[in-house]
Amino acid sequence: MTIRLTGTEDFGEFCEDVQLFNDYEGKAQLSTWFGQSSHRWTVLRHNLGLSICDNEYSQAVIMKQKHDNLPELTSKFFLSGGVRTVTPNVPGVSDDYEEVAGYNYLFCLPDVQEFEHFTANQQDQNIKIYWNADLLSSFQESFENLPALLEQLKENPIKQPFHQPLGVTTSAMRLVLKQILQCPFRETLKQMYLEAKALELLVLQIAQWGENNQVLQRSLHFRADEIERLHHAKAILNQTLPNPPSLINLAKEIGLNDFKLKRGFREVFGTTVLEYVQSLRLEQAQQLLRGTNLTVAEIASQVGYESIGHFGYLFKRKFSMTPREYRHHKGL
Repeated sequence: MTIRLTGTEDFGEFCEDVQLFNDYEGKAQLSTWFGQSSHRWTVLRHNLGLSICDNEYSQAVIMKQKHDNLPELTSKFFLSGGVRTVTPNVPGVSDDYEEVAGYNYLFCLPDVQEFEHFTANQQDQNIKIYWNADLLSSFQESFENLPALLEQLKENPIKQPFHQPLGVTTSAMRLVLKQILQCPFRETLKQMYLEAKALELLVLQIAQWGENNQVLQRSLHFRADEIERLHHAKAILNQTLPNPPSLINLAKEIGLNDFKLKRGFREVFGTTVLEYVQSLRLEQAQQLLRGTNLTVAEIASQVGYESIGHFGYLFKRKFSMTPREYRHHKGL
């Protein structure tokens, strides 16, 4: 069964608890038979807004949304879960795209109607920053490696819709996101702290986009929609790490042939699919060695290696010590 909600109208009907903590901070809570949703927001200076959204539905939900007519930018960081969005007949925006955990996005969708598809029994959490391009103009005239679209928006804000996936949420971004969720302050100090963190996230995201543009210069063989499919492939690998799909099945899932998948991964991301999966597995194993009491054999199995010997060989090649030496070295 799929629940269909028409944005603010139905949300308002089901919303049980709306709290305004002060002039700049509030929370809305939805609780009904098909699940729960909460939305916390903070209004900051410089026309910045910050929101934290948590959703978990027991039924599949399709939420009809209508963005207002303002050319406002939204930076979105998915922490868990994900959402599929259908935006029919919007020039410059894919008709059907996904946003997934571990990735971040930047978009401007003035006066756009979209349909968000939420999966049943999945926790979806994201942090969004709302901002205007004139924020950039409040700083110095020139920016190094500022993406062309942001340069254009800085000079002349427009209402041209776009949705830009910017890639994996980096470790620096994840740290800031965690700090936002665990803000230790209240009232004015909280507002100051969150403003600083919001600006830090924007800096990291804009820098990432600039770096991506340099990568794209090496990827002239691929259209923008094909590059987005390659990012989708990375997201699938992140979510299926212990048992990822074969190259052929992965290519089918993202709508490319296996040749373009292999070539695209190497040109766009600077690595092969196999090397990317291997690197992810070893980084996850490193975290498990540091943060759990699992045995080395259990960790090897959990990240997708049947042979503990092969796992140990790859781990030592990457980190210059065996898994046991790494755990001992970290005092764990």
